Amino acid sequence: MKKILVVLLAIVMVATGMVGTDYKVKAAGTSIKVIGSQELIAAPGQTTHFKIPIMADGEYIVMPKIDFVTDATVVQPFTCSEPYITVGNSRVLNVSDVIQSNLEFDLKMSETASIGTYPVTIRFRYTKTSWDAPDEDKEVTLTLKIKVIVEKTPIQLTLGYASLSSTAIGSESNISFAVKNEGEIDAKSVYLTMNYGEGIEEGYTAKQIRVGDLTAGANREFSLPITILESATPGRKSLTANFTYKTPDGEAKTSTYNVSVNLSPNTTYEDTPKLMVDSVIVADSLDPGDAFKIRLNLMNIGGKDAENVLVDVDSSSIDTTSILKGYYTDGISSADIVEVEEIKTVSIPLSVSKYATGGLKTIKLNITYTDEKGNIYSLTNTVYVDVKATATSGSTDIVISNVTQSPQQPEAGDKVVVTFNVKNKGSVTVKDLKISTEGLTSATFIPVLSEPYQYFEELEAGKAVQVKIPLIVSETIVEGVNTITVKYSYSGGEGTATIPILNVKNDEVSISKPKIIVSKYYTDVDELRAGSAFNFTFDLYNTNGRVAAKNITVTLSQADNIFNVTQGSNSFFIEKINPGETVSKTLEMKVKSDATTKAYPLDITIDYEYDGAEPNPTTGEIGESKTEKLNLQAIENARPVVDNVNVYSWEGMVTAGNPAYLSFEFYNMGKSQLNNVIATVEGDFTKSDGNMYFIGNVAAGTSSYVEFEAIPSMEGTANGVLKITYEDSNGDTVEFTKEFTADVMGAPIIDPSMPGDGSGEVFNPGPVAKAPILKVWVFVLIQIAIFVLAVPITRKIVIGAYKAKLRKKEEEQY
Repeated sequence: MKKILVVLLAIVMVATGMVGTDYKVKAAGTSIKVIGSQELIAAPGQTTHFKIPIMADGEYIVMPKIDFVTDATVVQPFTCSEPYITVGNSRVLNVSDVIQSNLEFDLKMSETASIGTYPVTIRFRYTKTSWDAPDEDKEVTLTLKIKVIVEKTPIQLTLGYASLSSTAIGSESNISFAVKNEGEIDAKSVYLTMNYGEGIEEGYTAKQIRVGDLTAGANREFSLPITILESATPGRKSLTANFTYKTPDGEAKTSTYNVSVNLSPNTTYEDTPKLMVDSVIVADSLDPGDAFKIRLNLMNIGGKDAENVLVDVDSSSIDTTSILKGYYTDGISSADIVEVEEIKTVSIPLSVSKYATGGLKTIKLNITYTDEKGNIYSLTNTVYVDVKATATSGSTDIVISNVTQSPQQPEAGDKVVVTFNVKNKGSVTVKDLKISTEGLTSATFIPVLSEPYQYFEELEAGKAVQVKIPLIVSETIVEGVNTITVKYSYSGGEGTATIPILNVKNDEVSISKPKIIVSKYYTDVDELRAGSAFNFTFDLYNTNGRVAAKNITVTLSQADNIFNVTQGSNSFFIEKINPGETVSKTLEMKVKSDATTKAYPLDITIDYEYDGAEPNPTTGEIGESKTEKLNLQAIENARPVVDNVNVYSWEGMVTAGNPAYLSFEFYNMGKSQLNNVIATVEGDFTKSDGNMYFIGNVAAGTSSYVEFEAIPSMEGTANGVLKITYEDSNGDTVEFTKEFTADVMGAPIIDPSMPGDGSGEVFNPGPVAKAPILKVWVFVLIQIAIFVLAVPITRKIVIGAYKAKLRKKEEEQY
């Protein structure tokens, strides 16, 4: 019994000693340290993903809430996604003070960000638990430096190629120009207001012209009707373009740009000098690095001498990868005076850049001169030079085939469209393919488009492209078969083909009839989306060179009312279009809200009269009527909506690695049916059976409830992306996404020693911090008391046992 008591006392002393050694001293201050540089490089207009190595310093940080600290008084040029912690490629919830972790987030830098360093502070908030103290809410911050080392060129809106269809004082004219964004940042919602100053009045009602969005380097062409008043003075006149626009960040800004035009006196050629280009002499073919000259023969067909003649190459034609100037003055002068009916030659020295690519190069020549009173006159002339390039390995064989013409019997003064295929039957890809026409004159066919050629960046071997060339049939053309010459050039070669134009009609009558055609049309937006408004601009051109069209009524109509004029009538009146004159009109129109995606015909009916017109023998009406059919592409306004995305499990909590249910509601809020709707899930979720869920066709104004099994691949806050794809009414596939999050528990840990088959719920409590058993001073007193009592008791027990042993030996001896 006594031995048992001694053993028990010894066990108590050891156990209390073990309890006492579990006491821990409270940790000092905690921080987050970055392993490596704290400077991060970001570029304007780009989204950068940062993965920053970090460690906790001072203690292990359990399940912190991480966010960015913002200052409402400071506007930062960037936005950040929600930060998270990873180890390797897996997300974790804690920041270790032993193992390196990674802080990850996405940063989107504004396009307008300037060079500089921008601080960003990240906050970690967590709760520290301790067995000898109450829970403590703590906060740790980490400051990083976002550095921008380059910045984009700001938005610069300019007017280029400004020209007048008529420069004569007292005339009706059109000013044509291109609005261009010379910067590297997109300009949003651009509007233009022109200030013409004294002497010029606008011929349009909408003072503020909508340009729309202009991406970096993009341009948009305009042609506006104006009136040059009799009070205007001849010479150069400065015009001011006032722009309003917004940056991609939504900041409203304004800018101005000045451009000048030349006004000339309203006199006849007999009263003024009039220079024309009689002929141009230039080398047929040039190599990169070659120096050459353009010899320009200028003839004065006016009634007065031309003075101070100056020829200069336009800056738009000069480039380090194309043509270079060979002179350093403001221009090349001819003789001081070009007399009436005299021809003078001007030689312009130029060179081909050694970095030039092969093909046709455009050289625009600006020619200015004055009369004896100092009035300034100008004209332009465009010259094309062919630059050779080294041929690629392999062979090329360009073939023109499948030639068609519309209409089959083109009439003099009307328009004909020639369509053909250009096929590369060679074995290598053709680069920088250009298609142009040669030898067109005012006596045969007149080009509709001002572009010198149609350009294709490349044409693969065995592939073909379709080319359409619109032309105006001359009033003086010969009936029957006529021809045009098509030239094609590419890097390493060139060639020509002759195409016949059949059944040309030219009825010679005593009265020449003017013909009005739509020579050009465009919209101010790239997409005509259902329900949206847009500006529709078109040019009416009088192809007749002798007779004016009068009392013109123009009517726009569309059979299905897909396009409608928003203000006023769909008809308007033009008093007169002079011979060879072009009148530009702009109407604001709106696309029908339930329009589906396809090209719709837009009819422009033109009724007009002219001098000498005789009554129609059938109808008795005087004048002509014709209808131009144009095609405009409309885009349906599909409005798919995903709502009420939910992730749940019938077993209670959603756990990682186990199937759960993903449900959502899909609404078609548009005006047309969505076909073959398919749902897929990405991110931290995978579909348990297959890769997609087929929803089917969803009619306009209806909804569909969708539910399928999805398996979360991580615990904590799982991020998913619901991707919806469908076909629009045109059969094109459209895709949009919906992001969602769900709280996911870790997979349960099953103890093999637990009874049962493991099919029931498993209790898996989280770690609980140890609570102190005894105060330190109480523990010390108990240790002392045990020692004081244990020593005499143990001594007495040992001595008693020893004495008993001696008595037993004495009894045995005696």
